[in-house]
This record gives sequence, structure tokens and C-alpha cells, in this order.
Amino acid sequence: MTTVSFRRLWFSLTVLLLLFGGVAVELHGANVRIRYTWLQARRHVYLRDIASYYNLGYSVSDEQTVLSSRDGKRRLVFTHRKPMSSYNGVNFYLLYPTQAQGNQSFITEEDFRLTVDPLLRANALQAHPLRLILIDPGHGGKDLGGNTRSAREKEIVLATARRTAQLLRAKGYTVAMTRTGDADLSLKARTDLAARLGASLFISIHTNMASPAVSGLETFCMTPAGAASTHGGVKNEKEPGNTYDINNMALAFEIHRSILQRIKSVDRGVKRARFYVLRQVSCPAILIETGFLSNPAEGRRLQTVAHQQMVAEGIVEGVLRYHSALLRAAGK
Repeated sequence: MTTVSFRRLWFSLTVLLLLFGGVAVELHGANVRIRYTWLQARRHVYLRDIASYYNLGYSVSDEQTVLSSRDGKRRLVFTHRKPMSSYNGVNFYLLYPTQAQGNQSFITEEDFRLTVDPLLRANALQAHPLRLILIDPGHGGKDLGGNTRSAREKEIVLATARRTAQLLRAKGYTVAMTRTGDADLSLKARTDLAARLGASLFISIHTNMASPAVSGLETFCMTPAGAASTHGGVKNEKEPGNTYDINNMALAFEIHRSILQRIKSVDRGVKRARFYVLRQVSCPAILIETGFLSNPAEGRRLQTVAHQQMVAEGIVEGVLRYHSALLRAAGK
């Protein structure tokens, strides 16, 4: 076992030296000691110590560990031996499963820094200006996207994107769309546009397809280098989309929970993936699967103006929450 001393709440991680196979990390200011140990060839931190770091209570059972505040406003649930976790009832996936041994439980150091901390602390975020938000309706033109007898994904997501852009502009944001009509547009053209416009956020809107029984909302952000995506696949090299790993998670979570609060959908969680549009943009970016066209009931809802409006309102509320966190991170 090795001990890591954190001496500041501002979480700009500074590696100082290698000691006994571990890394001593200094975060100036707070007298919180977070221990780590090696499990399955990865450095893990003690959830009991993380609870102390955030001033949360700690309880562990055979199946899960819960970190919670006395006022009930913050509650994290980690399921042992699984990556699925939740924060205030909203699901998200860790990069690696939670580990448990007796009355101690652990998550990887990467998940502490890149998954959990961005959800709990605005100062974890990398401050950046919010000059232009680029909304990306998926597919278009010859690319229909998901397709049923009564609906085409390309049309649903365009209608939702238009509503999102309109609402964001009403809040005072500068907004652009990768397509405003039924246009053929390559993935590269979408990310090239983000670079050319200097986008501050990239939000790609889609609907999903699977077996008829599957339904729900899921939101994706970029997988950190060296980690596996939620549905598999490891890549060690950093890509443009890794520039804002911490912010990506915060943006995805805020938008995901804000949409859920409106549409009351099955919560399939915030996940990690290396979709092209997430890999190739150098700003915080997410991809939202707003529901399953292949599910009869959800497919009908996705086609309604009311549902599209609620999704758009959720995206806007999530952007506002993210922007508020950015301002706190910048000390404003």
C-alpha cells in the first residue's frame, strides 16, 4: 500500500516522483491523505478516503459502496465488480469495475480523476470560453440513420437540433449547426466545421436502434487514452477529443441528467466511446442517443413535437449547468 497526499483542492494533477512503484501526487492546500494500492495491475484508490476528500459518509455492503452527504444532496453508489455507478440517481459508467475486499472498496486512480471528480467538483474542470456551440444532427441526405416504417432518424434529429439551437440562442449563446437541411455530410466534414468555426462545445444528436424490447437514453463522451470504451476497445494514443477528458464527462452528465428529468426515460447511463466525431474535435464533445426508434412505444414518442421539445430543453438546461460549473472553475 502506498499513500498519496493531496494538499490542495484545485485538482491540477502534478506528478512529482516515482516511489516504490507508486506515484506521489501533490495537490496543494488540503490535508487529505488518499491511499492507493495495486489491484489487477492497476493503481486503485480507497473509496473510504475519497469519501473523506469530499466530506461524504461511507458505507459498504457485499454488493455496493455508498458515499453520501448528510443533507442527502450528494449520493454516489458504486456496484462492486461492475463499472455501473450512479450519482444522485443518474447512471454513469466507470472506466473500470469497482473492486472490493472486506470492508474496503476501490476505484482506479483514472476513474477518481477523470470520472468521479468532474461530477463532484467544479474546480476539477478546465476553464474555457463558451463562444460557439455546434449542434450536429446525425446522418442526413442518403444516410437515413435508423429507419422504421414510419420514421427516419435523420429527420427526427434535425427537428430536435433545430429546437435546441433556437432555445440556446434565446439564452444568448452563439450557435451553429453542422446541417440545417437534409444534406449529405461526412463525419470528417462535421469535425472540420467544428475546427473552422472554433467551436467551444460539440453536441451530436441521434436516435438508437436495437431489438424492440430495448429503450432508453444514453449519452457518450470520449474514452480517455489507454482505457477501454464502455462496450470494449482500448487505444493508447491520445486523440484531439482527449484534450478535454475531464470536461467531456461533466458536460455529458449534466446534459444526460437534464434530459432524463424531462422525458422520464430508461436511464442507460453516461458512457465512453471513440466515435469519430468525439475523437476528432478539440473541444468538449458528446453524442446523445435520445431513444430507440426500434422500440414501438419510444419510437412513436421520438416522432412527436412534445418529445423533441423536451429533449431540446434538457440539452439547453445541461449546457447552462455546465456553463455555471465553468464559471465557478474560473472563479467567477
